[in-house]
Amino acid sequence: MASKKRLPLAIALTLALAGTAIYVFEQFDDDSSLGAQAQTADASTSSQPSVLYSIFDPKFNLVAGNYLIPSGWQAQSQVVWNIEHFSQPLQLHSVACSADGKSALEFFPAEQFVWLVPRAMARPGQPLGDGATLLPPVSAQEAMQYFEIAKLRGSAENLKIEQIVPMPELAQRLAIATPAGAVQECVCAKISYVLNGQPMEEEIYGVKTAFNGVPSRSYTAGSMVQYNWGFGTLFSFRAPQGQLEGQRNNFWAMVSSFKPNPAWQAVRAQVQQQALQRNNWRLQETASSIANANKLGQMVVAGNAQFFANQAARREQEYASDQMRLQARSAPSGAGSGMSQTEAF
Repeated sequence: MASKKRLPLAIALTLALAGTAIYVFEQFDDDSSLGAQAQTADASTSSQPSVLYSIFDPKFNLVAGNYLIPSGWQAQSQVVWNIEHFSQPLQLHSVACSADGKSALEFFPAEQFVWLVPRAMARPGQPLGDGATLLPPVSAQEAMQYFEIAKLRGSAENLKIEQIVPMPELAQRLAIATPAGAVQECVCAKISYVLNGQPMEEEIYGVKTAFNGVPSRSYTAGSMVQYNWGFGTLFSFRAPQGQLEGQRNNFWAMVSSFKPNPAWQAVRAQVQQQALQRNNWRLQETASSIANANKLGQMVVAGNAQFFANQAARREQEYASDQMRLQARSAPSGAGSGMSQTEAF
């Protein structure tokens, strides 16, 4: 039976949060297809008229989900699939901006982390090539301060972390259930910076999920314990300095209005399963290759041992023959040596 190199984080995190696809996003290109479909609608928690924005998945020609944005705002998103990332083959990103581009709601990609004890050779913070990043488990506040803010806004002008506070009611507000055997921790980071000469304030919200360590195995490191954790939900509210408070209800109305498409969710689950099966097949192939290599190595070792044994026996025979010749040469004429004078030479 093949040993797993690492347990895919997607089993523990992504699938457990299957109802929150809107919060798993990736950055978009400015010239990317928006795939937006809009229709007039009213937000139940906002007095401002809204339109329905649809996130379109061009790979499967399906709407991934819909959410409301204020009338006059613009939204764009991109759906990206990478089956090589078996921990997280799906990445999405979506941004809704006001007409002047200053106020924005942004949904970020989910962050998946893994930690191995004993530690892997890769440095902490390095991607592992499967959609996850190598990082030791820390609190939600520490992860937000030392990793997420630096990654998401590290290049912002005059960046300042104003406050990072726990927000225990966030998961309940978003109807995100805690997976079995996991611990959830919610956080909000308040930051400020300058964007195009305009002072901005932004709140970044995150729901961190962490699982207990599970036994794993590597072909190079042997037995180990794997810790899966990460932010399954990451989004932010941005507005010009002093204006975020007045727009917060509209932001929450947009977040709360998201409705995933069940047909797309079914496709997503299938692709996730295919990615895991592909990885398992590779692990089995690797195990078979290692087993075959071991067998070949054993055959080579056995062959070498037999060769050296034959060589040793031949040297013993040659040595004994040489000794007999020497004795025959030095023996007096007529003395018995087992060899004639002629044979000795």
